[in-house]
Amino acid sequence: MQGRHPHPHTTTPISEVILPKRGKKRGSYSCGRCGVPKKGHVCNFPKNLNPIDNPSPNPDSSLLASPPSVVRPQPPPPLPQRHVLPQLRRALSFDDVDVNDSPGSDDEGEFSDLDNESDLVGSGSGIGTLPSSCLWEVFKRLPPPALLSSARVCKGWSETSRRIWKSAVELRLRVPVNAQIGLVGSVLKKCPGLVKLSLRLESDIDATMLACIAFSCPRLDSMEILMCNTSVNRITGDELGRFVAEKRCLTNLKMEGCSNLGGFTLCSTSLSTLSLSDLYCHAKMVFNCPNLKDVSLDFSHQENDTTDLTFMVDGLGRSCPRLQNIHIASIRLTHAVVLALTAANLRGLRMLSLVLGSEITDASVAAIASSYSSLELLDLSGSSISDSGIGMICNIFPGTLSKLLLALCPNITSSGIQFAAAQLPNLELMDCGMTISDPDLDNPTTQENNDLQLQRTPNSKQHLIYQKLIIKHTCLKKLSLWGCSGLDALYLNCPELNDLNLNSCTNLNPERLLLQCPNLECVHALGCQDALVGTLKNQVCTDFMAVEDHSHCKRLPDGSKRIKVPDLFGPQPTDKKTKRISKRCCTVLVN
Repeated sequence: MQGRHPHPHTTTPISEVILPKRGKKRGSYSCGRCGVPKKGHVCNFPKNLNPIDNPSPNPDSSLLASPPSVVRPQPPPPLPQRHVLPQLRRALSFDDVDVNDSPGSDDEGEFSDLDNESDLVGSGSGIGTLPSSCLWEVFKRLPPPALLSSARVCKGWSETSRRIWKSAVELRLRVPVNAQIGLVGSVLKKCPGLVKLSLRLESDIDATMLACIAFSCPRLDSMEILMCNTSVNRITGDELGRFVAEKRCLTNLKMEGCSNLGGFTLCSTSLSTLSLSDLYCHAKMVFNCPNLKDVSLDFSHQENDTTDLTFMVDGLGRSCPRLQNIHIASIRLTHAVVLALTAANLRGLRMLSLVLGSEITDASVAAIASSYSSLELLDLSGSSISDSGIGMICNIFPGTLSKLLLALCPNITSSGIQFAAAQLPNLELMDCGMTISDPDLDNPTTQENNDLQLQRTPNSKQHLIYQKLIIKHTCLKKLSLWGCSGLDALYLNCPELNDLNLNSCTNLNPERLLLQCPNLECVHALGCQDALVGTLKNQVCTDFMAVEDHSHCKRLPDGSKRIKVPDLFGPQPTDKKTKRISKRCCTVLVN
């Protein structure tokens, strides 16, 4: 045995060492013929032969060459190398349990203890071996079903798959229609260190799924539950509140299909981001989250919704003083809700989005501007504000506002949009979809009689229908004019613009379109006329810098005037100049 040392010897006569004593009833730990420890030793001396009479070339015979008075003990010969067996798993220990097989496999734990294997991983035959680092890079790019199947190939693949699952911190999983709760539980069991979880459910979900997630993911920091059109979220408000209260590490929660929540109370000191959609008829909504910074509440668009938004916003402002981003989408948004929000005096508020509130007027804009003067994003899509409200926005937020979204605001004209672009120098994103539009032109039944209606339309109404828009901005990057059927002429001079949306601009005249945007990358033109699409392709796909005339000029012999010289006789442009005037490739999307 390798762990034992040979028994120490004292100075004895050589005759006593070579010739063992006879008649000894109890055995010795050393060999009686050569003196080497018996454990794992095979003696080379014959059993009935005296080593003195028949010396052998064994290295142990060097004992005879030493002085006859003293015998020095020699170290034992090296033992033959034995195969090291894998360590046995401790009883009732789940640290080494193999969970890399798909659910229902019977060979769990077979390949769990392989930490002492070679760096070359293969099928065991020595052919086609692959370094473990390369296998790791391949496996971590596989989807979960392929990773489950690869664990059944061999021991090396099983170990690499187990380590991939164990080291995973983020998992995105799609749950099919007929999947059971055991499938999700078996997959989550493989990832004890999971931090971020995203589930796209094609089947129904209830409190059992929440309990499975809470048990399998003790360190969960972010959870996202996305619902398909055919799936139903059956989680109630009490069950969601219990889950949030127990998960003390949870900081990010996003859940869709929350129509069955009813009243709920969320209490958490760690939750910082909350997003709930499809809310409907919530009589009691209490948020006791002092560290909440980002909240998004999307309510159902049904008219019989009885949620008291004024009470909810008042409580939200009192119990969540650190709010920075607020998004509320509901058709029940009114001026009273805006007043309750401004009374909360949230000093850190930077992004405010109140969508689909048709009763939000210019007075609401004045209340927002008086309480929150440092907004970076303002979204009042679907409101009833007019050009006067835009003027107040430009007067209060000239140096901070970078994103302005005013889609579905029928009282806004092209003059208000031009004024906002001129007075907000830091503006990077502007959404004015369905603002410059005429409902009569959008109605297909009246499009057949457009010529007759235009003859009967007064001049003031025609001025609202056929509007022109001129925007010149140095920082604007994204502009959306989707559904602006009343737009007739468009002129853009935006050097930084890279995304332009002109979907359903049916009355935009191709001859009155001019785009001077050298960095434009994508133009959306779905539902536009073919002539307009062709004009867009000619303007955005042709180098704008090529419009300028770079021909050389030369005076006549008498010096009277300068004439343009053809490129054949002038100096050719260098490569650097060609690269400088080149333009990015722009895509026009019509599908």
